Amino acid sequence: MRYLTVLLLSMLLVSCTKDNMSGESNDYWNEEQMLSTSALNLYSFVPFTDEEWKEMSFVYKLEQRQIPEAFLHKMSTKELFYQYVYCDLSKSVLVFNTIQQGFENTKPLNMLPELLNRPDAGHVLLDLLQKVDPAKIKSPDCHWFYLCLNMIGAQPEIINRMTDEDIDNYIEQQMRCHNTIKHLSAIDENWEYPASVKTLLFGLGNVMIRYEYDTFVQTLGRHPDTNELIWNTQYMTEQDVAQVIDGVKQFKNRKK
Repeated sequence: MRYLTVLLLSMLLVSCTKDNMSGESNDYWNEEQMLSTSALNLYSFVPFTDEEWKEMSFVYKLEQRQIPEAFLHKMSTKELFYQYVYCDLSKSVLVFNTIQQGFENTKPLNMLPELLNRPDAGHVLLDLLQKVDPAKIKSPDCHWFYLCLNMIGAQPEIINRMTDEDIDNYIEQQMRCHNTIKHLSAIDENWEYPASVKTLLFGLGNVMIRYEYDTFVQTLGRHPDTNELIWNTQYMTEQDVAQVIDGVKQFKNRKK
């Protein structure tokens, strides 16, 4: 995905497009400007020097990005999410084989366990997601925000704490984003399909795993040692994506 290449070269966040979202009475993109932290209380880290970036180990860098516990526990769930988006180490997820593998390697950041364990995390992230229109994403930094939103929102810890109502809304919003991105991929070279929806699909798969939806679960393998289900989107083809999307549609309609 071309955006990811740009993201590796850009470490400074700039403002998102201010275009209005059609049909949004409370236009998040305009009124709060997705990347704005003006109303948020985030912890300020001392930036690494060029020499420190080059010489320090990743483990040591992680140690330098721990938030004092007293400050951490006073942060809102939304602030914790923004803290991760703005943390310079969060973009290290892009240098691993998969986004999920990279995310696992940033979990020593104490902001992440705090965020993942918040009971309202799913609802807060969903509130952000339903205000996002992928068609309005014009800059790499807005794309990074959207990737983080999908990446964190897709985690089992988040999915498994959502209410049934939130899950239904999550499916609706992710299917909306999927359809938009699929359309964009035909007209915008920055949105490659299916690469641009793999993180989104990871979350939808975790929904079906949570509910033990057999039509989906039976397509997965299990770890030989732990017997846990293996759900990986790394090598998915367009045909594989279509199968998952079809499974999500069946899952959504299972009670009708």
